[in-house]
Amino acid sequence: MRKIERIVIHCSDSVFGDATLIDHWHKERGWKGIGYHYVILNGYPDEASHRSKRPQFWRDGEVQSGRSLEEVGAHVKGANTGSVGICLIGGEQFTGGQFASLKRLVEELKVRFPGVTVVGHYEAQTPGDLPKSCPNLDMDWVRRRVNLAIE
Repeated sequence: MRKIERIVIHCSDSVFGDATLIDHWHKERGWKGIGYHYVILNGYPDEASHRSKRPQFWRDGEVQSGRSLEEVGAHVKGANTGSVGICLIGGEQFTGGQFASLKRLVEELKVRFPGVTVVGHYEAQTPGDLPKSCPNLDMDWVRRRVNLAIE
């Protein structure tokens, strides 16, 4: 198992999606596949459910696997080694189900990888990168809400 030092929280910057759709988007960019290790759904897994305003509420907070934890992700330019990428489906609005699942998932990862820190994508950027706001959340607020204090 590779050494994991931090968990990086992202957003899809889309109002719908799932791991399969993100895998498709990332392959269109020329990547080998989805860059995130986990994706947390918001109840709108596809465009049709969003357009018809018919959420699949039973899927709100569903955690889907992306890349294997054994593989280095493709989610933070220059900082993928030693990290796990978690993507929340959404752009500026996220659900209680997503935060509950994020909390459970991060707690599991913290047991598996003691000492890991939790950061937002914008906190993990390397110098010289274009500024990002992803996951479009105040990460101090997120860490307090889901009890993910920075170690």
